[in-house]
Amino acid sequence: MKRMTNFFQALLGIVASICFTLVAAGRLAWRTIRNWWKKRSKCFRRIIVTILILIPVGFAALMAYAYYHDEYGRCYWEDRYLSKNVDIHGFMDNKYRVYNHCADKYTTPKVDWISEASYNDSLTVYATSGKRGYINANTGEIIIDAKTNDYNKAWIFSEGLAAVIKDGKIGFIDSDNKVVIPFQYDYSNRIRIWGFGYLFHDNYCIMTNKEGDFGLIDTTGKWVIEPKYDEIWAPNENGYRIIIDDGKYGVLNSRCDVVYPVEYTYIYILSDGFILTKDGKRWQVDFEGNIVQPFMYNNSYYLYYPIGYNDNGDIKYEMSEYVKYEIMYQYGIMNRITGEVITPAIYSDINMLSKELFEIQDSENDNWILIDANGNVISE
Repeated sequence: MKRMTNFFQALLGIVASICFTLVAAGRLAWRTIRNWWKKRSKCFRRIIVTILILIPVGFAALMAYAYYHDEYGRCYWEDRYLSKNVDIHGFMDNKYRVYNHCADKYTTPKVDWISEASYNDSLTVYATSGKRGYINANTGEIIIDAKTNDYNKAWIFSEGLAAVIKDGKIGFIDSDNKVVIPFQYDYSNRIRIWGFGYLFHDNYCIMTNKEGDFGLIDTTGKWVIEPKYDEIWAPNENGYRIIIDDGKYGVLNSRCDVVYPVEYTYIYILSDGFILTKDGKRWQVDFEGNIVQPFMYNNSYYLYYPIGYNDNGDIKYEMSEYVKYEIMYQYGIMNRITGEVITPAIYSDINMLSKELFEIQDSENDNWILIDANGNVISE
């Protein structure tokens, strides 16, 4: 206990000595600085005082500027091209303004977002405070003010009309903000097409009902095709549209007539015809329905069958005269030498057990089935 007391007394003495030394040094330094300061001229002292005041003031100003810039300054990497003379400028507060280079000024206040301009129309959509309006992409001027119109959603103009939503209903306006097609269509949140928009193509627009089913209307607002499909795609350059229902594909022509009913596994629209896939078969036709290629597939894979064992006890295989060909991740059997199709491409997988014996996996229940080289079922 006595040793502990002595230790703390010694430690206290050391701390006291250090404090005394610091105080003495501080007093000496203060006298030196005071004497030095008194010997300086008034002009010099004023300059020093001014500098000492300006340093914290300048630092505070820099901090304030940095804060303001981080919150409200320009965000150059968000800048986007809108038209030849007009850009969209981004800001750090996630807002945007339109800048006209010719006029050398901003033409809009800060808004929430601005869409890209359509290549065939001069008006584009912008949003602010949950409302939608339109900007002239060539001048940057607001043409239809979002604040004075109660449009909850809006889409770009197409063929002179733009779809807007008011009071939960879809209608169409012209560039003068006049209602051309009344607000009479139901908007649905069940849209099955990513990036879908209510746009006119070749005088027809895809329209939906409450359930999200797709149909087509004309420029008068009349239903040309009642909403009954899961999807309707925009037309290709020849006016053909893909229609989809319950996972099956069909085709409409430019007059909205059904060219191919909705019963195909998949349909590609080409510049000169179609590639049709159905029941494990794929073929190409022209627009008149004439067969161009009677048999097509995505890929083919060599098939090998076991012939015995090597000296290490591993199974030896030999390449067969058959391949498994693929159509949309389903497989069939084809003779690679003669080109004869043995089975349609309707199976999940195919293996060979011998030179003339195959095992195929049913794509519906995953069961394996044995068939011969003629496609006859041997065992299920």
